[in-house]
Amino acid sequence: MQGVEELMLRVAACEEENKRLRRQVKRQGVGLLGALLVTLLGTATASIALKNEVFGTIQARDITIVDKNGVVRARMSGDMPDAVMYGGRVAKRGGEAAGFMIYDKDGYERGGYVTFDHDNAMLSLDSKHYMVASLIAGPDENGVGVLNLANKQHGLELRVDDDGGRMSVSKGRVVQQQTPAIDVLSKETCTRWRKIEHENPNKNVCRSRYTEAACNRCLAGE
Repeated sequence: MQGVEELMLRVAACEEENKRLRRQVKRQGVGLLGALLVTLLGTATASIALKNEVFGTIQARDITIVDKNGVVRARMSGDMPDAVMYGGRVAKRGGEAAGFMIYDKDGYERGGYVTFDHDNAMLSLDSKHYMVASLIAGPDENGVGVLNLANKQHGLELRVDDDGGRMSVSKGRVVQQQTPAIDVLSKETCTRWRKIEHENPNKNVCRSRYTEAACNRCLAGE
């Protein structure tokens, strides 16, 4: 009888220990589930908070925006690279530039808003092949303002500078008509264009800005 009683006590003890372990496992399961819910809720809250976060200052040398296909569609840079036009042709900017550029779905530059190290500020719109519209502001106190519209053959320029305000119509980069026409260039302007002509021989670059009469007088030393 004593052996039977001892066996019964051991069985009862085992059942009690089994119940205790079940309660412990249940509590741990509830705790793990709670911890998981807290983690998920915290992650979601952090994600929402990040989306709504407003940063006071972001400092970067270059910010590039790409579309769903990975094509660069916009770029903000303190050191803008030269433009890549249709067929991979690289168009030199004529100076170091910083600002904002936009690109089409093929990755070709289609315009931008930049300042150059030579101090001009420019807003431009481009075809896939070349610039077709530009608005330029010079840095000088007197002020220079230029609006250019151009296709492959023809151009229209509205300009205000030290020589006055005028509208020039050109063909093949040669002024055909100017209103009001500037017949005599100022001494300073003439000196500048003589230098440009000397640096670009046989290109008749003066005629891209002024009438034939004005260029002939200046280059002839009149």
